[in-house]
Amino acid sequence: MSTIVVFQQMLVIFLLIGTGYFLFRKRMVSNCASRDLSCLITMVCNPAIILASAVDESTTATRGDILTTVGIAFVSYIVLMLLGWLMPRLLRVASRERSFYTLMTVYGNTGFIGIPVVSAVLGTAAVIYVTVFNLFFNVLIYTHGIAVLEAENGEKKKHAFWRQFLNVGTLAAVLAIVIFWFQIPLPGVLEDSLSYAGRCTTFLSMAVLGATLSQMPFREVFCGWRIYLFAVIRMVLLPVAMGLILGRLSDNAMMVGASVLVMAMPVANMPLMLAKQYGLECGVLSRGIVLTTLLSLLTIPVVSLVL
Repeated sequence: MSTIVVFQQMLVIFLLIGTGYFLFRKRMVSNCASRDLSCLITMVCNPAIILASAVDESTTATRGDILTTVGIAFVSYIVLMLLGWLMPRLLRVASRERSFYTLMTVYGNTGFIGIPVVSAVLGTAAVIYVTVFNLFFNVLIYTHGIAVLEAENGEKKKHAFWRQFLNVGTLAAVLAIVIFWFQIPLPGVLEDSLSYAGRCTTFLSMAVLGATLSQMPFREVFCGWRIYLFAVIRMVLLPVAMGLILGRLSDNAMMVGASVLVMAMPVANMPLMLAKQYGLECGVLSRGIVLTTLLSLLTIPVVSLVL
């Protein structure tokens, strides 16, 4: 595994964040524009990249490998949701911030950072395993994630589950599973449209993150011991433990490596996008995303050594 390649990929992410930071500081992007972009990402760009990954993927993985990865992802997210409930209490997080720590624990950046990093470290053939985790991510972020945010926002809604489940993100994830499993061809025009829309996701989401960061005193990003302890547990200890367990259960090194790297990703930015739509104070999420992304320059290479 190339530590230099991993490091370079992280630098690209930071440059994109810096672009959003600069644009907002220079008043080229407003708060209203930032919120509108968040809606564009969650409603159009992110679903597009889900579908694009399903139709563009070429791999030698068997259906048995994919089913095994589904099992790994299923168990992983159960563990993460349990840890998401436990972590804020172990760290004695204030009650008003617990929901954000829950989201940061459950949702790592498996797509925007996970796909390019796994591709660079293990090769493009490993991306199909990341796609499985991304499908779980997208089903959960639009159901469990929204439920956590609505609880934080004090909203009470009738038949919330079905309204949360039947949305563009979840439908795109389910449709991607069907397309990939049955190898359903799509018209070239549609594939190109999905690809173009999906390519916007990384830049726009990181630019919005940079815009949010520009509204915070920079030193606040690095203060507080809880977020550092959180990062060690979530981004080092958990993926290392996962690698040791999977290494004993499977001899598919690529599948194990991809699964462990996915688990080592920094905090995802989708919770931030959704929280901004709900008008919630996003300081904790922004700090968590930026700091864990910075720390991932060190933690991902450390975890990769275990592989």
